[in-house]
Amino acid sequence: MHRSLSAFSDIRAVPLYKGVPHPQFIRASIHVVKHTPGLASFSWATAGLYDSLLLNILRILAPGNGTPNPIRAGTSTENTCMFNQHHDLSNTNSQLLRLSLTEDGLSSTDAHVLQRLGPVEHMALHKPSLGATRALVDWITSVGPPLSSLTISNTYHLDSPLLTRILSNTPKLKSLSITNCLRIEPCSLFSIITDTSLPLESLTFTLPRDAEYDSLGATFPSLPTLRHLSVLIEPPSEPDPDRHTTTTDPLAQRLFRHLLKAIRNVDLYSLTLRLASHRTLSPKLVNGLITTHGRTLRRLNLFKLALSAYSVADVLKHVSNLEQLSLELGGVLDDLDLIIEALPAAQHLHTLIDTSPTVTTTTHDRDRNRWRQPQPPHHSADPKPLRPKFRALTRAQAGLLLEAGPVLANVVSQQRNWAKEYVWTAGRMELAVSMRKVRAI
Repeated sequence: MHRSLSAFSDIRAVPLYKGVPHPQFIRASIHVVKHTPGLASFSWATAGLYDSLLLNILRILAPGNGTPNPIRAGTSTENTCMFNQHHDLSNTNSQLLRLSLTEDGLSSTDAHVLQRLGPVEHMALHKPSLGATRALVDWITSVGPPLSSLTISNTYHLDSPLLTRILSNTPKLKSLSITNCLRIEPCSLFSIITDTSLPLESLTFTLPRDAEYDSLGATFPSLPTLRHLSVLIEPPSEPDPDRHTTTTDPLAQRLFRHLLKAIRNVDLYSLTLRLASHRTLSPKLVNGLITTHGRTLRRLNLFKLALSAYSVADVLKHVSNLEQLSLELGGVLDDLDLIIEALPAAQHLHTLIDTSPTVTTTTHDRDRNRWRQPQPPHHSADPKPLRPKFRALTRAQAGLLLEAGPVLANVVSQQRNWAKEYVWTAGRMELAVSMRKVRAI
């Protein structure tokens, strides 16, 4: 019966009973993991003091551990006995290929279980404990697992020497994501990647606010195999703009200029820029991006980075193999006709995603009512400051976009997925638009 269970397990919440994890849930979780010998992927993404349950599950997933210690600090006698009663070496799982842990909360002693993992190929640690970070290093240096993908994020425990030990023992690594690791500077990360000569195809890193942008071009590694790049950017604080002589965010434009220059020799299939605060990308830099990567780019994802409607149209016209485009549409709806006119040139674009901030009805109505109210004589006649910066894409506008794109099948905006479909009406097939709710991007 249990061999037909899913090969994927994902725990995101733990139900409580009298302030502790519910015994029935603990029993069921351990039972499922034990009796799924083909379990290939396990994800733990629940924050809380539930490390005893996680530890017991990891003891099953890590082969060759035998029977665990009967009682340890922080583990109830009932839960430990419940685990020991059913655990045996023959039920340990050695087929685990993917492991993702968020806020594991493991002590340095308990984290040693990670050193006994089998040939995991994809590992992700988000907000890892100090014990989990060190255990990961020891596991990789001693076992030499066939890791092809490694993600580490939001930790102060990882430094350059530890990362060097990791990457020096993962020669098959193709995907690397190191983000918000405060002790890893971009230049240090690039230097380690260069020294280890990894055949990376995908790279994700963070550009902190105090990074030396001028050195990006000189330090960015030569990666002929790189195809997918994602950068989390903390843009610098901007001076008060002089709108008559400079752009509104000159320091951000300088950052983008150095970044695009650093990756100019990489044949990218996908590029993702995710900013911590909102900025713009000048038409000149957009044109440079098109010139450099327009021949190869298939996916372009921009978050909190605004483009003008003219620049969006240029991307659609000149990035010939584009399959997915994610950018802000809420600020360019007044010029949506420019985008609609350019869509026929996007012969491969099947998904268009609006990354604009969520616009709530309450906020929109409040701002609209403020504008309708009589204003005092000294009040400015310029309505722009009172209008919402972003507006939601309507069903009619989504329909126009879907109709204009030759293969465009999905337009995602404001947690709605507008999809193209054909219905039989009055004796003929007509284009219609369906909508379903999706999770926030």
